[in-house]
Amino acid sequence: MPEETTENWEAAERVSGDPLREWYSKEIWGKRAADDDALFEVMSLQVFQAGLTWRMVLSRRDSFRAAFAGWKIDAVAAMGPPDVERLREDPGIIRNRQKIQAVIANAGIVLEIQKEHGSFCDWFYGVLPGTDYPSLQKELRSTFKFMGPEISRMWLMASGRITRQEGDKYNPTAG
Repeated sequence: MPEETTENWEAAERVSGDPLREWYSKEIWGKRAADDDALFEVMSLQVFQAGLTWRMVLSRRDSFRAAFAGWKIDAVAAMGPPDVERLREDPGIIRNRQKIQAVIANAGIVLEIQKEHGSFCDWFYGVLPGTDYPSLQKELRSTFKFMGPEISRMWLMASGRITRQEGDKYNPTAG
């Protein structure tokens, strides 16, 4: 079965009428995040989606929000080993240890970005070096945990940092 990427899912929504797909494509996909916590949520959900379907991730969005303190960056950054174990027992989220640890570590990295640049959004939309996917992806991969090429590409498109046209040039599933 081919991987269900965000873009495949969005295209399928136009045919299926799935309300969750419709909501995501209208409210989130391709739009600039309103604030740092929202941008962190989009990034983190991309990490959790790796290797899974978007339906699986988005159907658990409320549980993720509850488990990760409403995606408040400072609260997630303060999580430690007992929180990782608690999250690994939470049936409402994806309980992959590496993904949970990466999200917590990324929150700490975002706090450092906020200290240096004033806000995560300012850094992501204005300071992050590069204008094309290859240069942006290289920077993201060297900055964050669990940020491979496809996760980076999808996060950049989902958050409106690059256009669909730019992202599609590097789609590994494109013919």
